[in-house]
Amino acid sequence: MKLTIGEKMSLIEALVQLSPESSMTTLRSWLKEGRVLVDGAMQKLSKLPLEKGQVVSLAARFHYIQGNVQILYEDAHLVVVDKPEGLLSVAAAFEKVETVHGFLKVKYRPRRVFPVHRLDQETSGVMLFALSEKGRDALKEMFVKHEIERLYTAIVEGKVFPDCGTWTSYQFEDRNYHVHNTSDSNKGKFALTHYTVKNFSNLSTWLELKLETGRKNQIRAHCQMVGHPVAGDKKYGATLARKRVYLHAHYLSFFHPINGKKMEFYSPVPESFFRMIPGLERRHDHKHA
Repeated sequence: MKLTIGEKMSLIEALVQLSPESSMTTLRSWLKEGRVLVDGAMQKLSKLPLEKGQVVSLAARFHYIQGNVQILYEDAHLVVVDKPEGLLSVAAAFEKVETVHGFLKVKYRPRRVFPVHRLDQETSGVMLFALSEKGRDALKEMFVKHEIERLYTAIVEGKVFPDCGTWTSYQFEDRNYHVHNTSDSNKGKFALTHYTVKNFSNLSTWLELKLETGRKNQIRAHCQMVGHPVAGDKKYGATLARKRVYLHAHYLSFFHPINGKKMEFYSPVPESFFRMIPGLERRHDHKHA
């Protein structure tokens, strides 16, 4: 359910046009529940002014499992989730059970759940698991061929120049699980990250980042490499104390490995990110933060 705005109006007026058969009580409940998206970003203010060309849409009712993990989509071959910050994607030496993978295995038992990529424990956002061997094999091949588009939002320390560019290096992990950058191809695996500056303040820059490779801690290590560590990321050089690591996977797109249908998923950028850049408008298009 979507509506493209044709003239200036408030969000509640747009919702009336989007669903004329619904009562005002129902429309306000959608806002309260966080189901209303404006250009892909969750909005709760009924009086929010909208401009021509913006898109208002209604998200499906949230379905949560253990660990506050939100199910965005599921079928016989895959499941897409929205991972909260602070939760591991898969088991590690220090945690075997409290992971997204672990919670999904409980939900789908006795079916198998196959991880096909990862998000760092400190990173929130949209991620993908396979629910069949056929789906797993196809998705892994798509990742290898860079056929799955992943976009991230980050708040980094300092002002980033120029406004867009590409970071490349070879990355390797040491015994303490810290990822380092090198120019020596014999010491690490190639890593490539595209970035675009979306906004900035005196202390921070809002970046959108696109991964071409999927190395562990890739974005965080690249941001440290260029002297602009992700806010709150003390492991990779952040100097100011923050409540979290400000990195969020906001967009995932791919063609379904079985039926070929175009799949797009969005995770609204957390409200705390906006507070890091005073005065930043809470307006995004579906694909870009």
